[in-house]
Amino acid sequence: MRIVQWSKVDARWYLGVLCRKCEAPILFALDHSEGEAKPARAEKLLLTCSRAECGHKADYTTAKVSRFQKSSRAQNEAT
Repeated sequence: MRIVQWSKVDARWYLGVLCRKCEAPILFALDHSEGEAKPARAEKLLLTCSRAECGHKADYTTAKVSRFQKSSRAQNEAT
């Protein structure tokens, strides 16, 4: 059996919003369009910040949805 090395770098794009309390990205979906299509509006978008020191819960239904890419050092906003 051949074992292929998996890249530890996640080059996929994700949809997310910025936390209203700490401004960290909250990623909630994989961007299957790879940036080719405009994100569809969610009917209801209730999210919790994943940062342990924040944990802010809010309704982000009307928030601007952006594309983010994970990186080993920080998260980069694309749009």
